[in-house]
Amino acid sequence: MRGLYQILIPLLSLFLVRVDLTDLTPLEFEVQVVKVYDGDTVLVKKGGWAQKVRLSRIDAPEKEQPYLSGRKGAGQFSKACLTKNLGKTALLKIEGHDLYHRILGDVDGVSFSLLEQGCVTLYPYAGFDSVAEKFDYLKSYMKARQMRQGLWAFAGILQPKAWRKKSKIRKRSVHRRWHQRVGYQRLYRPEQKSLSKED
Repeated sequence: MRGLYQILIPLLSLFLVRVDLTDLTPLEFEVQVVKVYDGDTVLVKKGGWAQKVRLSRIDAPEKEQPYLSGRKGAGQFSKACLTKNLGKTALLKIEGHDLYHRILGDVDGVSFSLLEQGCVTLYPYAGFDSVAEKFDYLKSYMKARQMRQGLWAFAGILQPKAWRKKSKIRKRSVHRRWHQRVGYQRLYRPEQKSLSKED
């Protein structure tokens, strides 16, 4: 009986402290690529199971995000680049989950090749398995920028997180101006209509 407890207690403690087993060894299996959402998110399927996968270590421009030069289409370029680099079936390597409950991982090692081609930027808070891996990613990122490949051919992009914040502020101010104009119309137009009816 004592031997049984020596096995069960450590296993039970793994589930009590909620250890993510993908931290111990990444899971890898074949999946079917169903849809590409943008330059760093895809929908994969295996049997009856389908899940969004956020590619790790990279950050792609948002769908509406322009280049720094003002030219539109950085998000569409990044999405097309990912679509071109993926096949119908791929090897999914699960590394964990992100804040939005998407699987965080890599599909056929496409993250590194997208970075080499200049289709995406490096995620600022990316975690790497080793210093050598981090160096390889940084080296590829800097080389793509220097050679003006992909996104960098048109002056590059603003970091997607900064662009989202900037566009959110812009949308808020446009929304506020719209409400001010509508409020103005509500205040003054009814009086004008009532005056015209009395005449």
